[in-house]
Amino acid sequence: MLKRYSLSAVTSVVAMGLVMTGCNNSSNNNKAKEITSLSFKEVTLASNDVEKKVMRVSPKLTVKYDDNSSKSYDLSYKTLAKMGDKIGNGTIGLITDKDGNPILKADGSKDISDGPDGNSIINVSGKSYLITHMEERPGELYHTELKVENNALKAIDTKPVDLKAIGGTVINCASTKTSYGSHLGGEEDYSLNTRYADKKSPFYVDCALDGNGNNSEGEFDYFCSYVDGMAKYLNDNNIDKDGYNGESFSPYNYGYIVEVQPQADGTTKSAKHYVTGKYTPELAAMMPDGKTVYMSDDGTFKGFWKFVSKEKITDFKSDWEGTLYAAKLHQTSAKDGGAFTMSWIKLGEAKDSEIKAFIAKKPKITDIFEIAKADENGSCEAGFKKINEDSQTECLKLKAGKEKEAAFLETRKYAAYKDATIEFRKEEGLTYNPDKNVLYLAMSQVKKSMEDNYKGVETTNDIRLPKNQCGAVYELKLNSDYSATEMKALTIGLPLKEGDKYAKEWACHPNHISNPDNITYLGHNTLLISEDTKYHVNNMSWAYNTKTGKMTRVASLPIGAEVTGVDKAVISDKGIMLINTQHPFKDNPKAVDGSKPNASLLESATDEQLKAEIGYIDGMPSEIFKK
Repeated sequence: MLKRYSLSAVTSVVAMGLVMTGCNNSSNNNKAKEITSLSFKEVTLASNDVEKKVMRVSPKLTVKYDDNSSKSYDLSYKTLAKMGDKIGNGTIGLITDKDGNPILKADGSKDISDGPDGNSIINVSGKSYLITHMEERPGELYHTELKVENNALKAIDTKPVDLKAIGGTVINCASTKTSYGSHLGGEEDYSLNTRYADKKSPFYVDCALDGNGNNSEGEFDYFCSYVDGMAKYLNDNNIDKDGYNGESFSPYNYGYIVEVQPQADGTTKSAKHYVTGKYTPELAAMMPDGKTVYMSDDGTFKGFWKFVSKEKITDFKSDWEGTLYAAKLHQTSAKDGGAFTMSWIKLGEAKDSEIKAFIAKKPKITDIFEIAKADENGSCEAGFKKINEDSQTECLKLKAGKEKEAAFLETRKYAAYKDATIEFRKEEGLTYNPDKNVLYLAMSQVKKSMEDNYKGVETTNDIRLPKNQCGAVYELKLNSDYSATEMKALTIGLPLKEGDKYAKEWACHPNHISNPDNITYLGHNTLLISEDTKYHVNNMSWAYNTKTGKMTRVASLPIGAEVTGVDKAVISDKGIMLINTQHPFKDNPKAVDGSKPNASLLESATDEQLKAEIGYIDGMPSEIFKK
């Protein structure tokens, strides 16, 4: 999830890795025992300021087996490294340009990211590499070699992933892994909507191009900050303010799924998959068929997307080919987060190389659509279609013969034009459960465009739910082709009211989720749900039992921190589960009345407390992550 901090914000992220020892149990008939459930001892709520300011994790895990036996393991948290540390020949989190040179802040100091996000541990030819997102403008991915030595996880070298061949990247959010050993991540380009780039658009923004993200009136503007950030990365000083196309920069080159695959020689392969569409992708999740890929879309008035490859993808390939679809929801219930049936609207078919060629022509939105604002009565003039997307109402008219460009370069606008459901609010994590053939989707908040005819402007009004600022996690049923057919809330947050227990410090009940973000299916009926919230005093990670519905708090992060980068892997027979904690002491938690009773803890944070940590929980059995 994108955080609105200044370009010079101080880095802070904490990552937890779960390091586990091997275990091999057999029954009397020599058949290996099967794990039936994982049970964590719950982390208590912080009871004092000391506990609010530190990482606290479950002290014990109990593994239960199908012969009714169980075994418990003591757990402890250990530090691996801190962001900004020199690891081998590199400095993790340092923001660099296309040539690997540090990008400096206004005061001349080096810029260390405050937004490490998606993580993927990938094993290749006896080596283990970690790909880590930096949720920045410009974006950055780090490539870190890991090893287990003396039963401890260590980072031995780190360097930026070389992305200059694809024009760099921006706001790299969450990620998943493919079965063939590559990393898929989303470019969550919140503000790089092309309606702001074209002088013929009524939404045009006149940027100063001063390197500081200001518009021509000297006011900070997020669109301008994206343009300035990418200009710094590309060293592109010749950007035309009508379209904001430069020698190498184009707004149409960002907002896609990025794939990176570590190689045995320590290099990486990378690609942008333009056929997954341009919007604000949180991440992508590839299904076991190697063809179907789902993408979530962060923000307000957003879509839900499915790409189906023409052929099964079995290894890294820079030129995907297939069909892009947008979800259409049909609401069947508004109770407890809602329930829906789903269908899919085809947007178009293409290859990555086709869409890349369109971008190379440096188009503007008015090459694809005529665009206007609605009049004072909320109406569009004849020949235009009224749509909602990305927090705005627009009037659009598709230009003749531009269907393919619209499908892949203006994906959300075109999907709305074709009456897809563009009403989702803050879609976040995706994870697949092979035990039930379902997909889980985190919706950080159920409000605004997910309410019934929000502000009276909705054109389709497919989603009509009661407001719930605490969010929900949904379960999507898949058919034999891995196409989602139904969507229903699995667990929801519980907003507090004034006078409720906890209301003087919390806005969402601390025994329920609040603003779920990263979600990861660990196996053994255990879904890990992690938060990005200001409505809990501390962000938390929860173990949700997908059979019983029981939810257990397994981690409580330092105040002001977001949970990101959850990943699982096995290195040298040790299980690893990473959980980043982004920007500790930055987000100021709110009580029900809007007050911030813990503000002094953030204001008094030391430089050391603001630093990122990469750590791990030691003492868990590796078998829980083995297939």
